[in-house]
Amino acid sequence: MSILTKIVAVLLSVFSLLLAGMFVVFVGNANNYRQWYEEEKTLNIALQADLTIKGEQYNVQVNKCAELDKKMRQELQSLEAGKNQLAYDLHKSEQLAQKFQADADSWKGVMTGFEQSVRILQASLSQTQGQLDKARTQGIKDQKELNQITADLYEKIVQLQSLEAERRRLLEQKKELENRAAAGGAYAQKVIPVTPLNRTASPAAIAPAGTDVKGLVVEVQQNLITLSVGSADGVKERMVFHITRGDRFLCDVIVTNVDINRCAGVLDLIQQSPQVGDTASTRL
Repeated sequence: MSILTKIVAVLLSVFSLLLAGMFVVFVGNANNYRQWYEEEKTLNIALQADLTIKGEQYNVQVNKCAELDKKMRQELQSLEAGKNQLAYDLHKSEQLAQKFQADADSWKGVMTGFEQSVRILQASLSQTQGQLDKARTQGIKDQKELNQITADLYEKIVQLQSLEAERRRLLEQKKELENRAAAGGAYAQKVIPVTPLNRTASPAAIAPAGTDVKGLVVEVQQNLITLSVGSADGVKERMVFHITRGDRFLCDVIVTNVDINRCAGVLDLIQQSPQVGDTASTRL
């Protein structure tokens, strides 16, 4: 046997061994591949089923998203309309605010002028009130002086009446004496005049200096006023009481009748009608 043949035989033996090994490996790999194929097929079926389920779920979610998108679009349109309406209302409100601000500025100017006018009127009123108080005080003083003058005048008139009565009495006495003298009568006989002798009138009662008699008005009857003080308090006829209510002067009362605890008089210098409960005092 030649060397070449031996080499070929050896090569064939080695090739056979390699081929057998490769076949064994192929058969083993084929079984593994079949098992892998079955596993992959099963996995593919499971994945297909899962994909179908996922597809259905996806379609459901897509439908939901579509509905949600539609709903969101509707809400967006509604919000857009609301936004437009709010913008319109805001613009209108701004216009009204500007108008109100203009009116407020105008009224502010009017109020400023009104306040100035009120201050001027208040100052004028205060001045007028002061003048009125002075005039009222002066009027009260003048009325007091007038009352005193009137009382003095009444006193003088009464004195004149008394003197006139005395004069008539003396004339009657003189005539009677002349008649008696003519008839030869005695001068020693007492002469009785026809006109009675009048007493000299006393002046109007005036409260002593520093005396302040105070009382209250207890009764009002037209022009006749009754006070809660009388002769026990030092009240005399023709006394003058000043009637006040708080700080306001109302009138004067000239006493005409005096009782122990009461007196009455007529109104004078009336500025306001008195009421029961008003204060009466001989001094202001």
